[in-house]
Amino acid sequence: MIRSATIWIATLLLCPLTSRADEVDVPELGVRLTSLPSVAAKPQVTQQSAGYTLTTQIGPALLSIYRDNDPAPAGSDVADPGYRAKLDARFDQSVDSKMQGAPTNVGGHSGWTVVDVRAGASGATLYTCLTYVIVEQHLYRLTVRASGSPGRPAEFDSLVAAMSGVKFEPVQRSELPATQSAATFRHGYARNTLRAGRNDRQDHLRGVHAAQV
Repeated sequence: MIRSATIWIATLLLCPLTSRADEVDVPELGVRLTSLPSVAAKPQVTQQSAGYTLTTQIGPALLSIYRDNDPAPAGSDVADPGYRAKLDARFDQSVDSKMQGAPTNVGGHSGWTVVDVRAGASGATLYTCLTYVIVEQHLYRLTVRASGSPGRPAEFDSLVAAMSGVKFEPVQRSELPATQSAATFRHGYARNTLRAGRNDRQDHLRGVHAAQV
């Protein structure tokens, strides 16, 4: 099961599913989603004391990207089983990345990805894809979760494939309160969606953006 799951996840990350996708900038986390399916729910950004989290959803599948505010301890390496064990204890003890998973490439950075499949309630199966990656000394945790019966939901595969389109950029944060910052992000997402889906409105959108500045 673990070997087949590893092969499956590698196939998705290297050969993303073909579908209409939007490009989404998330400056609070310093990430850009270049292949988020257009049917995904509008991403939301929330601020916690230790970091920022992006979430979006397609049907039963939920994608979450978390970035630590503080730099990872010196010498931290996601390829180190001992370090991953500490991360599992901190975030989610139900997924064992210490003994499972494989190296992956995430936006040009070395990551570690685990696929976990287990029985859930009412006969459903719980699917989890977890990736740890350190970028510019900051830990990122990317997860996709879904439950399905009798098989793995296609929406889960779509969001896992979207991970292959994640790019990392310098973090940009305003001094606005968290709620206003999230609203600014949502406005940016809507602008990017229109630009990706309707090229004939690019000049108009640029004009609106320039007027607001």
